[in-house]
Amino acid sequence: MVFLPSATSATSAVDVGLKRSHVDYSRYLSAEARSRLPNPIKSIWKVAQVKPGTINMGNGDPHHTLYPISEVNFVVPSIDEHDPVQSWRSGTGEQNIISSYKDEPCALSLRTAFAYGAGAGLKDVRDALADLNDRIHSPPNHTVSLSLGNADALTKCFRLLGDPGDSFLCEEFTFSAMTNAALPLGIEWVPIRMDNNGLVPSDLERILSNWDEAKQGKRPHVLYTIPCSQNPTGSTLSLERRQQIYQIAHDWDIIILEDDPYFFLQYDLGVSQSTIQQYGHTRAMAEVLPRSFLSMDYDGRVMRLDSFSKIVAPGMRLGWVTSNSYFADKLDMLTDSSSQHPHGMGQAFVAELLGSNGWGVDGFMKWILSLCNEYQRRRDLFMDVFRQKVATSGFATAEVPQSGMFVWIKINLEHHARYSASQTPTVPGGPTTNTADLMDELFRKLLNNGLVMMPASTRVNFFRATFVGTDETIRNGLATFGRTLEEFFL
Repeated sequence: MVFLPSATSATSAVDVGLKRSHVDYSRYLSAEARSRLPNPIKSIWKVAQVKPGTINMGNGDPHHTLYPISEVNFVVPSIDEHDPVQSWRSGTGEQNIISSYKDEPCALSLRTAFAYGAGAGLKDVRDALADLNDRIHSPPNHTVSLSLGNADALTKCFRLLGDPGDSFLCEEFTFSAMTNAALPLGIEWVPIRMDNNGLVPSDLERILSNWDEAKQGKRPHVLYTIPCSQNPTGSTLSLERRQQIYQIAHDWDIIILEDDPYFFLQYDLGVSQSTIQQYGHTRAMAEVLPRSFLSMDYDGRVMRLDSFSKIVAPGMRLGWVTSNSYFADKLDMLTDSSSQHPHGMGQAFVAELLGSNGWGVDGFMKWILSLCNEYQRRRDLFMDVFRQKVATSGFATAEVPQSGMFVWIKINLEHHARYSASQTPTVPGGPTTNTADLMDELFRKLLNNGLVMMPASTRVNFFRATFVGTDETIRNGLATFGRTLEEFFL
């Protein structure tokens, strides 16, 4: 991981910038994105921001003196605690109050936060997140835009890049809630084979090199991937595979949509205490977190999606997209004419939290490390209880996840008396196995016994179970799961 560029790398960055300035990114855009015109009201707003003190009588903004709010106080854990997450959850630690004001100095004035803005989000927040990006990923010449979380960002990226009839690439097992969102746009999905370590680069190469445009239509120009704690397999791509995939994307001119909500939730990290003491938590975490596609992106083909949903709170509905400036402009134009910018309350909170009166970036990364340690403890508890209450029967198995929030549980249906896996379907065009029926039956039994686990839509004999609940939830839930499995199989 690069932290401070040397003179040589700085020179390389300049050379890369010159190369990228000649790239025609418009060729990747959908017809919708190419034909979209800027929102004229937002264009005027942007012009008005250039010169401080400009009198703006063009927009219908309620004046800040009429906002029925002048101050917002956020009570947050003190980051000075040795283990801030443990102190916070036990109620033994100190608390800090970080404040946003309308009429007093702060990181982001409520006058600005609560006013109309542009789709990219407010500059103070984008700058803070760009600083975080720089310290973790060191991306060359990229732009940050805010989103309403990764689902919002991803669906907009689909609209930005896809036309009806286009084929996009994805892992053979993927997050169907998101891939389904592309189907009404007329985008078709081309699955790439996976193994226990994630997407297989050689299969990606095979599909692209064997693509016949005369028979299959235009060659895919977008790869959608979840590189960390992939949903639904839980796999995390190795550095070697990421480098291979990026090179293939470069060779075949593919845009990578890097959907990475679980990036910060990594376990068994082995963070260096000496690095923390000498350089701080941000550098120490950057040394052990996975290398992102964004960190490799020297020609602007990565659109990276990050979110606060898993590391702060899902109801914030706030995230950020990092991309080349051309894509960022087009994404902002779409936002200006659709959902509009993210809410001011969330932007104010992030600005204050990452600002000098809040945690700052290094304090934020200390919180992330503490959060990882707590989730690792819960993961370990989950696996211990699973071994005691479930695994002994042989009816289900699970592997220890290295990141994310979920354990993927394989139901060993071959041990069920009614399991069938004939080589030919019982009816023409029908299924060759009754796996789906048995899994649906098991799901309903669990539900009747007061337990919900998420059935995987593409890995039909798997359930997804979270380990981020309380210790009581883990113990009681797995006890119920173990009893229900025995009832189901015996």
